[in-house]
Amino acid sequence: MQALICPLCHEPLHARERCAVCEKGHSFDFSKEGYLNLPPVNGRRSRFPGDPPQMSRARRDFLAAGHYAPLRRAVAQAVRGRIVLDACCGEGYYTAAAAAEGRQVYGFDISKDMIRLAAKADKRSLYFVAGLHSIPVATGCVDTLLHLFAPPAPQEFRRVLRSGGYLVDVQPGERHLFGLKQALYDTPYLNREVPPDYGLQAVRQERLRYTMTLEGQQIRDLFAMTPYAYKTAPQAAQRLLEMPTLETDADFLLRIYRF
Repeated sequence: MQALICPLCHEPLHARERCAVCEKGHSFDFSKEGYLNLPPVNGRRSRFPGDPPQMSRARRDFLAAGHYAPLRRAVAQAVRGRIVLDACCGEGYYTAAAAAEGRQVYGFDISKDMIRLAAKADKRSLYFVAGLHSIPVATGCVDTLLHLFAPPAPQEFRRVLRSGGYLVDVQPGERHLFGLKQALYDTPYLNREVPPDYGLQAVRQERLRYTMTLEGQQIRDLFAMTPYAYKTAPQAAQRLLEMPTLETDADFLLRIYRF
């Protein structure tokens, strides 16, 4: 637990039998699944922040079926060093892929439901509930930071990375899920490929693109795990969900930066 700090006073956290404590006496219990709940109460904007349970489970089931396995392998191969942090890790699909002997792997998300799923499935990594803009991780301790499909927090990312550390960023390519959008909208659009400005040195970029053919529950899971589930008119959503098969691109841009 050497990377974690108290979200209230920023002193190092130390593991006890069923909790994590700092020298000032702040204590945080481990859940029965093994994760820590670390956001300060006054930092919460809603009672249940993050993705809703139905989205969390749809994402878990879709990824468990292997549809994004090529991306998972590419992310795992990009990891360097001993201490790895997955920012906005969701259900831990990519976090778990980074775990290897001798590594300390941490994953956090604002969604307690996501973190509960992650901690139940992956016992090698340490998961915690926390916000993106005040990460309870010590300054300059992270060797590789993973950041996939989430809003950036450049200042916090630079703070937690060690000098010479790496940031592995994944964003949707222009044709990501274009077939899904064709099924939903009369005039589907391409995604804009604008790299986030992290204030770090760009090292490498690669594109990973392939076609997925989905059926039945796989289509429903994909739709439910995306923002399209609450942006789409009911008639268009129903039309998609009644399709027997869906062919759509997976299109990812993986970028590696160095601090």
